[in-house]
Amino acid sequence: MARAPHLICVLAGLYLSALAQTGLGGADLGGAGLKTGPPTDTDASDFLGSESCKSCHEDQYASWKKSLHVQMTRPVDEARVLGDFRPGTRLEKYGRAYAMDTRDGRRFVKVRRAAGSKKEEEFEVHYTLGARRFQGYLSRLPEGRIYVLPVFWHVETGQWIDFKEITPLPPEGTEAAHDFRQIWNVNCFNCHATNLIQNFDTKTKTYGTTWTEMGIGCEACHGPGREHATAMRAWKAGETHKPATLKVISPRTAPPRQIFDTCGYCHGNKTNYFPGFRAGNRYEDFALPFLISQPIPPEDPQGDFWPDGRPNRFNRPQAITATGCFLKGNVTCTSCHVGHAARNDHALKLPVEHSNGLCTQCHTTFADAKLTAHTRHASDSTGSRCIECHMSDVNWRLLTRRRDHTFAPPVPEMTAQYGVPNACTTCHDDKTPEWAFRAMDGWYGEGNRSRRHGVMRRADAMYRAGAGDRTAIPGLAAVLSEPAQGVVVRASAADFIGRLSTGGGLPIEAANALLKATADREPMVRAMAIRSLGFAGERRAVPAITARLRDPVRVVRVTAASALLGLGVATLEGQAAASLTKAQDEYAESLRAFPDASENHASLGWLEMSRGRDAEADRAIRTAIDLNPSDAHARLLRGVLLARQDKLDEAIREWSEAKKLDPTNQRIDLLIEEARRRKQ
Repeated sequence: MARAPHLICVLAGLYLSALAQTGLGGADLGGAGLKTGPPTDTDASDFLGSESCKSCHEDQYASWKKSLHVQMTRPVDEARVLGDFRPGTRLEKYGRAYAMDTRDGRRFVKVRRAAGSKKEEEFEVHYTLGARRFQGYLSRLPEGRIYVLPVFWHVETGQWIDFKEITPLPPEGTEAAHDFRQIWNVNCFNCHATNLIQNFDTKTKTYGTTWTEMGIGCEACHGPGREHATAMRAWKAGETHKPATLKVISPRTAPPRQIFDTCGYCHGNKTNYFPGFRAGNRYEDFALPFLISQPIPPEDPQGDFWPDGRPNRFNRPQAITATGCFLKGNVTCTSCHVGHAARNDHALKLPVEHSNGLCTQCHTTFADAKLTAHTRHASDSTGSRCIECHMSDVNWRLLTRRRDHTFAPPVPEMTAQYGVPNACTTCHDDKTPEWAFRAMDGWYGEGNRSRRHGVMRRADAMYRAGAGDRTAIPGLAAVLSEPAQGVVVRASAADFIGRLSTGGGLPIEAANALLKATADREPMVRAMAIRSLGFAGERRAVPAITARLRDPVRVVRVTAASALLGLGVATLEGQAAASLTKAQDEYAESLRAFPDASENHASLGWLEMSRGRDAEADRAIRTAIDLNPSDAHARLLRGVLLARQDKLDEAIREWSEAKKLDPTNQRIDLLIEEARRRKQ
């Protein structure tokens, strides 16, 4: 029997090409004997739990037990429960009402989601979430989901708050706003516990989530302990020589980037590609951090970043990647912070009043006289603390203000143009931004003015790109091409170029910048450049993307396979064929790694269909439809698969169902029209 009409597959391919580039991962990234390269082969049995560390590391264990890491997620019976659960305690706000209760030593929350509604749901509290700024409460649901209840205890003020105060929600008045449910073992599953495995069953649609221990245990930051414990016991028993390596990660001996990857993996939002990150692994083998270019949801129009790239909501590790200290490889999280045994609120090695000592570990020239000349404030004043100018309060959206970790000097022009806080007028709150930048001009001259104007050019490009303005592309290409810009900033510029070029063509200067960036030293820049070339349909990039199929970093390889698929390249000849097959297999693995996401199964179906594996494609697409019957995209894909098999009547039925679900999609009409024409 003849194959289905070629034009149908061409039309479908044009429509679906972006899917292969956007369907990666789950949701919506050397030293001490561990490799910074590919993930190590470990399983649950390699984790022993923090209690196993106690016998040899009593002091460290005792200080860890007092740390906030322990309280990140705890069974309620083991937790410091801060919220007021006395019977009769209530909160009503934003059309929702909550009633707290305690019965037989168990805590409960009743939730009424709509004003005037008599319908209430009651949830038992099984776990606590956090203990520093807020404490949240989790409830196990029958199908294994762990629900983050929509009411939080605000620690500083000692009162209940609705989650709208700290979580952007869909617009008020919509059903989604009142019934928005955050699921801990979907949204938070790989950071808020140690060795947490999601275990979603696609057949029963249930979660059998497991963990070694709740909270951030020793092995979350130091790596699985079995090999270390075995080696050290043998040495102490005199059975072997002292081990050459510790078999765990130690901040005293690990390189700065490895420490950053270990801390940053959990301390910032990210796009997951693979689960199973272990301390000491390379971040980009498992995830990429959220970027400035991340699409801004309608419920959160401000987004998570200021236009200059500094975080405004969470104190993300993305910030430190913008510092010269990080780019030179000289600084990491433990340069200033301790993981446990904290002696102050910020877990600093020195108290805030002596925090200049943290900076002068590297910047040794700032003695009293030079410090005053630099700061234009008395050396013993608050104005001469490095953090007051270089770590101003720009993270101010979670009912608190936290300090910027880009270490950037003030740019008062950002306040005048975009309303971004700056250190000068935060302290001198009776003055204007214009006063501040005139003072800086007088003190520091043309070099400083030029620096500030460079920040403004970057912010202008990012701001206009976020608004969908294609004229920002030349400015973005300039940012991407400047190695002194921060890693996340450059990766975001690359991503923005692709998003703005989809369907509109890629200017030659931008294409050249992206092509060069496919060989950048930073994996996230390479990955975003590759993805954007795929977005833009840049066929000239096929050789450059093909070269990245053998990239040392897994997420880059997966992105290259995905981008080639979007460009219509599902097979290659010669030596490149094996590299493509391996990268496609890794791409398929990344899609299977988060099986509760229907869109991943749809993407897997498209991948397998492109590789000529129709049976595997059919299984994946059927799973996508089963998990989400309202997914128009999966039904469209199934129609394409049927059309390839010359089953045009069945294909038309699937596309008709897809059209019902997505009535404004005119491309579906083209597919139906072509199939009907070919049947005649």
